[in-house]
Amino acid sequence: MSDVTAVIASPRKNGNCAAIVGKMVETLEAEGKKVDVFYLNQLENVKGCQACMGCKKAGHCVRNDGLTPVLNSIAESGSVILATPDYFGQAVSQYRMLEDRFYGYVGMGPNGFVCNIPEGKKVATVVTSGSGAGTENIAATIKNVLGGFLKCDVVGNIDYREGPNGPAKDNAAVMEEAVALAKKL
Repeated sequence: MSDVTAVIASPRKNGNCAAIVGKMVETLEAEGKKVDVFYLNQLENVKGCQACMGCKKAGHCVRNDGLTPVLNSIAESGSVILATPDYFGQAVSQYRMLEDRFYGYVGMGPNGFVCNIPEGKKVATVVTSGSGAGTENIAATIKNVLGGFLKCDVVGNIDYREGPNGPAKDNAAVMEEAVALAKKL
């Protein structure tokens, strides 16, 4: 079991999401924390939620595919980092597929939805873009899903727009922000 699960939804392993999360992982590991890092675009045999409702009986997603280790790591770790770039004002499809599978973490209680993972899990989000058209809205949507349905404690977000700032890996300010956010996990 890891202390922190880091999920990078960007299709690029050398882009801004990877650079920012990489700095966060470096910070966490220097503090002695074990971090599992997943690049969603590298996973094979992955499907979105199939609305089979098996999770409502099992208490977790019953699909067994490339996302299973990611979902298990998120459920078991104490903290989570979720990173996605902005594509046309939305999180990339790789992230959306994962988020739809979070439905397996939600059960039905006598008074409505109940969360099947420990409440209060610390989550940090990273949303990047070239122009910044939708990063704030994406971060807010992710926070609403994680805080509302999954009862997570979203401790912060890095909203990075490359545009005039250049690549994240070369931007000292965003790398400092990554260190500070990692220390909240």
